[in-house]
Amino acid sequence: MRSLEVIEEELAAAREALSRVTGTPAEVYSRIVGYYRSVRNWNKGKREEYGQRLMFNPSCAPRQIRDDAPPGGQTPETGTGQAAGSAGNGPNFPAGENAGLARVLLFVRPACPACPSAKAAAGKLGLPVDLVDADTDEGLAEAVKRQVMSTPTAILVSKNGEELGRARDPDSISRLLAG
Repeated sequence: MRSLEVIEEELAAAREALSRVTGTPAEVYSRIVGYYRSVRNWNKGKREEYGQRLMFNPSCAPRQIRDDAPPGGQTPETGTGQAAGSAGNGPNFPAGENAGLARVLLFVRPACPACPSAKAAAGKLGLPVDLVDADTDEGLAEAVKRQVMSTPTAILVSKNGEELGRARDPDSISRLLAG
């Protein structure tokens, strides 16, 4: 049987050997300004930014909770042109002569800087507009189902639910019926 002193000597020798262990340097490439380049060749500012990057996981993405949102983040269907999981107390867009033919699903977020002008452009189309808040669970599920990757995104939907067109900025939303 070994004594405590012998075990401690062996541990000290193992710690000393472990402190001298080195690995092989690895070359890390990452995207910067549109192309991939070795991180060790980046300038100091870009290397600092690289150190602050985080891996995006949509299931863990933070959700914004608004003061005007009902408990649970769910908004009941109001019948005013807004869908469940809609963007809160948004505008009530009138239905035009094309109301029976199609509607517009407009995916928005409260923090989206382009969404207010997209709402205005969609409101001028003369179609019912269903605002879908992508920050709610229902809105996110609808965005995933329809493969919406950014806000604002407007989808022109036929009466039977078929996608007829898609636009991602206020100018293209205003031309959605022309295309």
